[in-house]
Amino acid sequence: MQQSPQYTPDHHAQIVLNHVTISALPSIPQVLTRILEMLQDEDTDMRKLADLMEMDVVISARILQVANSAAFQRGTQVLSVYSGISILGWDLVKTLTLSIIFQRMLSDYFKSNQQDLASYWYHSLRTAVLCKALAARTSAVSTDEAYISGLLHDIGRLGLLSGFNAQYQAFFAIDESLPNYIESEAARFGIDHCELGAWVIKNWQVKSFLEDAIAYHHLPAAQLEHSPALIKIVYLANLLAQQNIRDKPALAELAERWFNLSETALDEIVSISHQQIDVLAISLNLEAEKPALGMESAPEAEDIEALLGALGNRAQAPLAPSSNIDDRLMQGVASNALINHMESTLSQQPDEEALLLQLQKLARLICHSKQLMLFVPNETQTTLIGKPLQADQKWVADFILPTQQDVSLIADTWLAQAARHSFEAFRGSKATLPDKQMMRMSNAAGMLCVPMMLKGKPMGVMVLALDQPEFLLLDTQMSIPTALARIAASRLAASGQPADDMLAGEAQKERLRRFVHETSNPLTTVKNYLAILEQRMLKNGMQSDDISIVNEEIDRIGVMIGELYSNGQSYSAASVDINQMVLDLITLHRQTYLEPAGVDVVEALLPNLPEVTTIPYQLRQVLVNLIRNAAEAMPNGGTLTIATHVENRAGEEPMLLIQVSDTGHGIPDEVMARLFSPQTSTKGGNHGGIGLTISNDIIKSLHGSMACRTSPQGTSFDVRLPLQSEASDLALME
Repeated sequence: MQQSPQYTPDHHAQIVLNHVTISALPSIPQVLTRILEMLQDEDTDMRKLADLMEMDVVISARILQVANSAAFQRGTQVLSVYSGISILGWDLVKTLTLSIIFQRMLSDYFKSNQQDLASYWYHSLRTAVLCKALAARTSAVSTDEAYISGLLHDIGRLGLLSGFNAQYQAFFAIDESLPNYIESEAARFGIDHCELGAWVIKNWQVKSFLEDAIAYHHLPAAQLEHSPALIKIVYLANLLAQQNIRDKPALAELAERWFNLSETALDEIVSISHQQIDVLAISLNLEAEKPALGMESAPEAEDIEALLGALGNRAQAPLAPSSNIDDRLMQGVASNALINHMESTLSQQPDEEALLLQLQKLARLICHSKQLMLFVPNETQTTLIGKPLQADQKWVADFILPTQQDVSLIADTWLAQAARHSFEAFRGSKATLPDKQMMRMSNAAGMLCVPMMLKGKPMGVMVLALDQPEFLLLDTQMSIPTALARIAASRLAASGQPADDMLAGEAQKERLRRFVHETSNPLTTVKNYLAILEQRMLKNGMQSDDISIVNEEIDRIGVMIGELYSNGQSYSAASVDINQMVLDLITLHRQTYLEPAGVDVVEALLPNLPEVTTIPYQLRQVLVNLIRNAAEAMPNGGTLTIATHVENRAGEEPMLLIQVSDTGHGIPDEVMARLFSPQTSTKGGNHGGIGLTISNDIIKSLHGSMACRTSPQGTSFDVRLPLQSEASDLALME
C-alpha cells in the first residue's frame, strides 16, 4: 500500500483540524428533506433509503464513521451506506439524520451560499457515479468502495469551509481544477483539501485505499502510475466529472493505459453518468448546475489570485439579517423533533441493560462522544460512584468521587447542578487527576459533564468523553446533551424496582407520566408545524381561521390527555409542593411553545417553600392559563418569570404568593377595566375571553385572590393562597 500522507500542520492548519467534525460540515437541504420524508414511513425500503443517503456527502460520511466505530464494529469494515444503515438500525439512522438537520439550522452560512453547495453536490455525486461505473466496467475494485471514494474525495473542501468559513468562501466558489488551486489553499490555510480530507478519513481506521485516493487525487498523473486501482479510478473520475473537460485526449490516453478502456467506452460511461445525475437533480428539485467560477476558460496560473481577489468582497460581506423569530421557531421545531425522538427511542427499551446500551449509541450518534460514563450517588449522597454501562467499562466502577469541590469536574457538576467541561481554551475548568485518568482511558482530549436532573433534583452526572472538534460542535447546542441527561435520569428512575407500596405508587405515576408525555409528543410536533404554516399564510395575506380551529382542537385533546394523568389523584385537596408544580409545568411547556417562540424562562423560586393544602388539578389549570397568556403576550420573544414567596402582612395570616410576569407590551386600559369579567378576547380568531374569569373564580374557591399589574414594559399576575387551609373547606369548582 502506498504510504499514507504525512504532514506537519502549521498554526492555521491546526486551527481547522481542531474544529473539524463531520456533523458540522454543510449539506444540501433537498436531500435532507427527502430523507426525512422517507424516515417518517417505517415501511420504506431500506435499499431505497440507502440509495437516497448515498447522494449526500455528510450523511454518507457520518454513517460510515459511526458504523466503523468501536461501539458498532462487528469485526468487518463497512464501506457501503446500505451496510451501515443495516448495522445502525432504523431508529438510530433517524436520530442521526435529525441531529444533522438540527446542526444545519444553527449555521447562517447555508442561507447565503446555497448555489456553491449545489455545485459541490453536483461534482461530488458525478465523481461518485463515474467511479462506480469505472469500477463496474473494469472489475478492478468493489463498486461500493469506488462510489464512496468518489463521493468523499472532496470532503476536505467542506472541512476547510467549516473551519475557516468566510475566509474560504471564495475558494469554495472557484473551480478546483484551476492551475495552482491546491498550492494557493496550502499557502493560505496551512493545509490543502486533499490532506484535510485524508486526515478525516484516517480516523476511521478502515483498511482501504480510500484515504490515499482522497489524498492524491490532485497529484500529477505520472506519480500514480504504480498506484492501486482505486486511486487511479478516483483520479480519473474527478477529472471526467468537470463540467468542461479541458484535456480530453489526455484523459482518454490515461483510461486506455490504466484500464484498457477505449475512447468510445469512456465517452459512453461519461454520457450515461451525466444523464443519471440530471435525473437525480430533477427528482430533488435542484436548479440546473451553473458553471463554477474559472470554468469558462483555461486561465493562466496567476488568474486564480485575480479570481480570489474579485470574490473578496463577497467573502467579507456580512450575512443578511435573519428573521429571529422564524429562525428560533424553526430551530425549536428541529430541536423538539430530535429530543422527542430520543425520548421515544429510549422509552422503547425493555430493561435497564437495553436502555444503557441504547443510551451509549445515542451519545455516540448525537453528541459524538468517544465514551459515555454515568456517575450516581450513594445513599447518603456523599460520594459519586461510576456505573459501568457494558463489559469493557468495568474500570469506571473504580472511580469513587467525594461530592466535594475541586475533587473532579464530575463532583463540581453535581454540586453546581450545571454543566462543566475541561476545554480550558473555551472557558473550561482545569481537569483533576481522576478526570485526566478517565480521559486517557477513553482516548479523548477532554470531557463534558452534564447533571442528570429529575424534577429539579440531581440524580447523577452524565460524562461525555470528547475531542475538541466534537466539543465545539456540541457547545453550540447544549440543549441536546442536557435533554439526553434528563431523559436518562427519568428512564433510569422509572426502570428501578420499587421496594414498597409507596414506591410502587410513585413508579406507577412515572409510567403514567411517561405515557402522557409520549402521547403528547405528536401533538406538540403538529402544533409547531401549524405555527410555521400560520406564519407563512399570514405573510402571504391568507386567512388562518382554519389553523386556529385545528389548534384549539389539539389543545382540547391535550387537556383531555392531561386530565388522564390528573384524574384520580388531584381532584381532591392535598398538600402540594408549589415549586415542584411550577417546575413540572415549565418542563411540560418549554418545548411545546415557549422555546419555539423565543420565550426565555426565569425561575425565581423561594427555597424550602412551605407546602400548601389546595386542589392541585385546579391550581394547575390556573397556572397553565397564566403561562399561556404570558407567552402569547410576547409574540416576538421575551422573558417569562415565575416567582414564589411567602408574604407576611401585619394583622393578616401569612400567604403564599405566586407571580407570573412577562415582558410584553402590557394590557390596554379598556381590557384592564373588565379583566376578570367575561369579554371579547383581544387575541382575535375564535378565542373566548373567559380564561382569566374562570382562573379568578378558581382561586377564590381555593380561599385565595388574584391581582394584576401592567405597564408598557410588561404584565404581572399575583396569585395568593393561604398557607393554612382545611381540606374539608376546599371544594372542586365545576
